[in-house]
Amino acid sequence: MNVTEAIKSRISTRAFLDKPVSEANIRALLEIARWAPSGGNLQPWRVHVVTGAARDRLVATVKQAIADNPLADESELEVYPPKLAEPWRTRRYEVGEAMYARLGIPREDKPARLKHLMRNYEFFGAPVGLFFSLDRRFDKGPTAKAVKL
Repeated sequence: MNVTEAIKSRISTRAFLDKPVSEANIRALLEIARWAPSGGNLQPWRVHVVTGAARDRLVATVKQAIADNPLADESELEVYPPKLAEPWRTRRYEVGEAMYARLGIPREDKPARLKHLMRNYEFFGAPVGLFFSLDRRFDKGPTAKAVKL
């Protein structure tokens, strides 16, 4: 498979088998991923892997925090700009509507939508969670500056 085929065949998976993934497979995946390009070829990220009991504790902790205070927004960084401009606002809305329609969850069924949203915090059932983090000093690199409109 070439790069074009790989990009065009990618999917966003929202359901995983609970089949264990071996440490050897995780290490092999990360060995390949470490060759991903980065500005200045620095590869400034760190990868944090959670599996088994540690993964389960993390999921339980996050779910409890959300249950205790469902309106809390403790995100330090914005996922989207606060006032998402067009055409991105409409795109985001249409993608969300299409996803929920495909799942058979009507717009009015807020509990079902929230239940599906909570699956994000359960890794969509995946037995392994990978977190990629960057040192704060990499928050405004040359790539970020180049794409500002």
